[in-house]
Amino acid sequence: MYLNQFFTDYDETITQSLNIDPLGMTMIWSSLGQAIFNNRVSSISNDVRNYTLNLVHHYVIKTLVDSVDAKLSGELEKVYGQIDSLAFKQTCLIFLENVFVFSMLAAESAEDVQTQGILGASKARLKISQNTTKRIPKAPLIFTRDSQEQLLVRQLTLGVSGRYKTPFIELSFFDKALRYHQPHSIPQWENAQAFIVSHKGLRQLAETSVSFLKAFIKQNHFKPRVSWQDIPEAIKRQYVECFASSEVVGSYSKDFWLKVTALDQKASGSLYQAISELGSDHSSAQVYFERALQLETDDQEKKRLNDICQVEPFLAECELLFTVLMSQKLQTEKEVYDTYCGLKRNVSSIITLARGLATLDVKWSDSARKRYETLLEMRELEGSDAQANMTVLVDKLLQYHHNIMAQRGQSPWVEKDRQGNYRCHVALRSLPEPERRPYKSWYHRYYLDQFSQLIRGLEGKGHDANI
Repeated sequence: MYLNQFFTDYDETITQSLNIDPLGMTMIWSSLGQAIFNNRVSSISNDVRNYTLNLVHHYVIKTLVDSVDAKLSGELEKVYGQIDSLAFKQTCLIFLENVFVFSMLAAESAEDVQTQGILGASKARLKISQNTTKRIPKAPLIFTRDSQEQLLVRQLTLGVSGRYKTPFIELSFFDKALRYHQPHSIPQWENAQAFIVSHKGLRQLAETSVSFLKAFIKQNHFKPRVSWQDIPEAIKRQYVECFASSEVVGSYSKDFWLKVTALDQKASGSLYQAISELGSDHSSAQVYFERALQLETDDQEKKRLNDICQVEPFLAECELLFTVLMSQKLQTEKEVYDTYCGLKRNVSSIITLARGLATLDVKWSDSARKRYETLLEMRELEGSDAQANMTVLVDKLLQYHHNIMAQRGQSPWVEKDRQGNYRCHVALRSLPEPERRPYKSWYHRYYLDQFSQLIRGLEGKGHDANI
């Protein structure tokens, strides 16, 4: 029995209204984090297997469109215009990703094949289940961008090519229109070709895929199709052998990706070293960033790390105060004050941190900069410990929250009623124990978990959920 009978697929257009960031801090901390990672690592791009798979697929497509003997059929020309068009490349990406997914699922009984984390696997399994005799798709694979042939809702956005598009643009492999032949792209493709050609399995996968696609796109149909049995076995076999797991991929691609991404250099390199030194015993991101700050020698790179070390305690304390407001359905001003003091804080806790910060020289978006600077206005408040001053501080944070929600066209989670009480309109949050959330402790993690996962793949290790 499949859960699809009871639950729909993830729909971003629906869930985006159920935002889990009521203070809009993601925009602030992600800007600080990407000052270190330069969009090489994010919440959706952190797996060396997907990184390498995307590279090979784009290499195949680039080789195909560069080939003088690669021609679209008459029907395909009517759909895509020319072989170098964005639409044709996107269709190739969907088709290749689908072949990869089915190849992996057909071999998942093998001990060393890990299908966890393969994007589109759930829908692919449903298609396979319709074939009662074999673990392969019964229906032919169709070369199209139509949604019914995609293994993910909006596969071009949520599939491998979509999730890793930004890192590949930042790394100069192509631009937003998937144009490969930019002057600054030449060195990257030279590096990629040398890497792929040097690996027997990747070379065979790429060569066989290009040859297959050349013949396939001559099929004079606006939606060419192929049965699973007619896809070359070499393609299926090399997908499985080369991409059995992130650890397998990392074992042969580490040097290439570190050369291309430079994630082992500068501030990210110091963080890489800190993670390698400290292991996964520490639950707080603070330990790793502070160690990286000690290791870094370049002043500019130290500043990137230090910005996070300085700002995060302030952001974390703002988040904690809002959690207090969400801990009860209805609270008086005194109850909020008493609860906050029970966490071993006082009125000056946030205000003192705000006064120690300055406007940062960070590549902000306008919205992120305005949010950060609005929060910093708390430094102008009276910091002496009195309930009246606490009320001013809480109302300042609440007004900030209301502005964030208004920008999203959403209702506030917490409001102050006419009687001066605070009402929470959403699910309540549990307060942390004071010992587990000491003053100035961190809350946000600045892509540490995602970077750690990428490192573990590069180092040929399994994913560790402790970091």
